[in-house]
Amino acid sequence: MMDRLDKFQIIFNNPTATYYAGDTVYGYGWVVVKELMYVQSVCLEAIGEAKVEWMTSSDIQASDEEVFNYTTVLPIKGEKKIEDEGLLHPGSHYFPFEFSLPSKLPSSFKGKHGRLRYFVRMTIYSPGGPHHERTSKFAVIGSLDLNAEPDAALPVENDTFETVGSWCCISGTVTASVKLDRKGYTIKEAIPVWAQIKNLSTRRLASTQVSLIQNITYYSYRGRFSECTVLVTIHKGSVAPRSKQTWNRELLSIPTVPSSHLRGCKIIDVQYSLELCIKPSGLGRKVKLPVDIIIGTVPLKDHAPHVTCHPLISPEDSLNPFPFFSDSSSDQVFLTDFSFQQMLPTAPPWEEDDDIP
Repeated sequence: MMDRLDKFQIIFNNPTATYYAGDTVYGYGWVVVKELMYVQSVCLEAIGEAKVEWMTSSDIQASDEEVFNYTTVLPIKGEKKIEDEGLLHPGSHYFPFEFSLPSKLPSSFKGKHGRLRYFVRMTIYSPGGPHHERTSKFAVIGSLDLNAEPDAALPVENDTFETVGSWCCISGTVTASVKLDRKGYTIKEAIPVWAQIKNLSTRRLASTQVSLIQNITYYSYRGRFSECTVLVTIHKGSVAPRSKQTWNRELLSIPTVPSSHLRGCKIIDVQYSLELCIKPSGLGRKVKLPVDIIIGTVPLKDHAPHVTCHPLISPEDSLNPFPFFSDSSSDQVFLTDFSFQQMLPTAPPWEEDDDIP
């Protein structure tokens, strides 16, 4: 059968293969046949699965979870004659499909010790085999409405009072506080950070910085494992002894990341925090001051982003045919600032080094 196939591809109506939870996914399998071939059936599977794995001192912890599964048998149409059904003549043949994504699907995700991904698998069966299979990944953007989060609109703050220096040489104390106007933000939004550091010690503070941190927890049947990743950092200079430093609504931009919680997935949890870090000169531990934040996809009503216009790739720009997707009269579409053009997940469908089992 392999010798009879010149081409076998899965093509999505969305050139980026990126969809929101609740969307309908359209596509088709494109098969180019070199010789006359009989096909018994064509099966389509759409799967969303999460897997985690990490090593402990004694063994390997692992777990997996299926978050989405859709299976169907596609109709086979050869020539127009009834007796030709299932008989594919040389040339191109198309197997259209469509399926709806549940509205509460979690976002695609990829971390050091786990990932959540979605893919479509199409299998062509012929009598006596061999069978041919093609798999293609697509990405999902899960929805998190900040208006449904009870504390997303509330301001957050934290403060601390700590000594500076080592146990044998205490130089004095440092007080610090950090404040945010609210707890909830959306991707690509800039967070205005207010902070104040008072250096009451006799030692210079070498530097201060504020970082956006992604906190991930993986769960297995017998335990859990956490990791933290610094996503973005903004810096300020040193603070002299007996002086202070003020951050007056300095802006920190949120990069393209999955939304908080990853609801709908039981074995991976994603949280975010903003952390003020103060590094003293010489020996001494850093002073760290975190505040939790929520990153969502639907903004608070009083903080809606501006609407911008983004060009989309038209079917004519692609090397693949789009016989089942009608052309739009315009090559532009209005999308909000948190659209899929700006929110490509951490596990995009074109990662070639991420094999599908």
